[in-house]
Amino acid sequence: MGHWVQKAAAALIALALVASPTASGQDLRDYLTQQLDNQEPNNAERGFAHAVGPLAGTLASSRAAQLPLTLRAGQEIRIVGVCDEECRDLDIRVLNPRGEIVAQDVRGNDHPVVDLRAEMFGQHTIEVGCRYAVNVYTR
Repeated sequence: MGHWVQKAAAALIALALVASPTASGQDLRDYLTQQLDNQEPNNAERGFAHAVGPLAGTLASSRAAQLPLTLRAGQEIRIVGVCDEECRDLDIRVLNPRGEIVAQDVRGNDHPVVDLRAEMFGQHTIEVGCRYAVNVYTR
């Protein structure tokens, strides 16, 4: 695993520990993790390897979590998201280091997928809301 992936993984895991549901939310975490696990074969068929996640959290519907992710120019990633049973729409946006949206899935669905080839090196931001879990894949 490359140095940048290790640094990104460490940062995102630390963030996940802070944003993760409490012990009383273990059923929710298990449900979201299972939903992400169901996506694994599809991503592997497309040549993506699991890099980071699951990252999970619970937010008010009008708020979005901002998850940092350091990417190198030319790197391909896929971000797969899921939300709880009450959620009908989960949006994911990826912002580059300048704060510009470079990829997004804002369609009305509860299993968004964002594919991106980074145009520049630096800390990108994944924005996601509600009760969510995401995995990051690379190839």
